[in-house]
Amino acid sequence: MATFTSQIYEILSLNGDDVGSSVVNTINNVNYVDNRILNIPSGSVTTLFSFDSVPGAGTFVTSSVQYVRVTNNSTAVPIKLIVSSSTEAMSYLISTGSSYMMSSTKMTGSTSGLSFDDIKSVKVEPSGSSASIEYYIVTA
Repeated sequence: MATFTSQIYEILSLNGDDVGSSVVNTINNVNYVDNRILNIPSGSVTTLFSFDSVPGAGTFVTSSVQYVRVTNNSTAVPIKLIVSSSTEAMSYLISTGSSYMMSSTKMTGSTSGLSFDDIKSVKVEPSGSSASIEYYIVTA
């Protein structure tokens, strides 16, 4: 087993004042990491990975997920990140060079006839031409 540490640094000087921040997160008992860089073709919705109770190709065990990062490596193309439960989906626009992070597969809530449960899959759709995507998943 290993220990995983993520660090986020925000560097900003505003009106001569240092208003940056940093966050360090340490996760113990890490057993597995999966890191991929993919080129997602224009006009497609591509499943990056899924979560379930048993592992499989591109599928991670829901209860063991500790850290997930999806980064849009593209310099000109935003992406739509589609986070789906078994019944609903939410989309996030991820700007070029930006990331989306999760610490678990838990997602709950409801509004106006919509009801979300735990995350089942994460998909991506480039807005425009193809996009370069990186994901990094840590499991216990």
